[in-house]
Amino acid sequence: MRLQGWSLGLTIAGLVLVVFSLVWLLALFPAMVKLPSDYDRVVNFEGTYMVLNPDTQALEELPVCVERVQLATDVQDNVVIISETVCCTHALAGMELPQFGAFGELGVDRSTRAYVPGYGDMDRVGQFCFPSDLEEQSYSMWISSAGRPLQAEFIGEEDFHGLKVFAFEISEQDLDIGTQEGTGLPKVLDIAISLKAEPVSGTTVYTESNSTYSVIVSEDMKVPYYISSISFTEDTIADLVDTASDARTLILWLSFFGFWIVIAVGAALVIAGVVMAVRAREE
Repeated sequence: MRLQGWSLGLTIAGLVLVVFSLVWLLALFPAMVKLPSDYDRVVNFEGTYMVLNPDTQALEELPVCVERVQLATDVQDNVVIISETVCCTHALAGMELPQFGAFGELGVDRSTRAYVPGYGDMDRVGQFCFPSDLEEQSYSMWISSAGRPLQAEFIGEEDFHGLKVFAFEISEQDLDIGTQEGTGLPKVLDIAISLKAEPVSGTTVYTESNSTYSVIVSEDMKVPYYISSISFTEDTIADLVDTASDARTLILWLSFFGFWIVIAVGAALVIAGVVMAVRAREE
């Protein structure tokens, strides 16, 4: 009788572990990899802006530091509302350049990390950032400077600061961005963005952006009036690589490794319970 009691207890415990692991993977774990309701991220860029001087009609170079601050302010259903502030300063003089600053209110699906129309200060579509569990495919990313989503094409897998990453590129030319005030001449944007993201967590660890804004003055001539070339600072890269590495380890243990370990323990307990039950009957 005692042996039968042990066998029943082990079998039940094993089944509980198996069921719990399935519930964890299918129901509990997905909630844990959502964008947090207290989302808070600061990233810094450095580079140059080339700005047209209206007096000399020449492009003048400005070394710049750009800080982008994103802070969750509310959660509505499964949509997190994020306040985004962009502040630009002269890299040498240290003075703020308010003409290059920006502010926005974003509405992002916490699960897919895609923009949700109807939330925020304008309707945006495409990804706010890469989702977790990246695939070797292109992703539609909202690009503020273009005012629309653009395709980030998968380029390949590589090692970046000791971390396996997926590399993506956005490349578009002659995007229509309206007309020049006063002259009515069409304006176009040429843009090239390189992105690297850790595939398990979806964390972007590197961004380099080159954008050229031009006015089309004739059928075969366009004149640039603003060129932006910026990328993540080394400190930001180091911080994001650490964040991605920690998130990757946690996700793998909470999902893949943890799931199969618990499944294996549960199965072992069930088998042990069955074996003990068979022996009890034989006795």
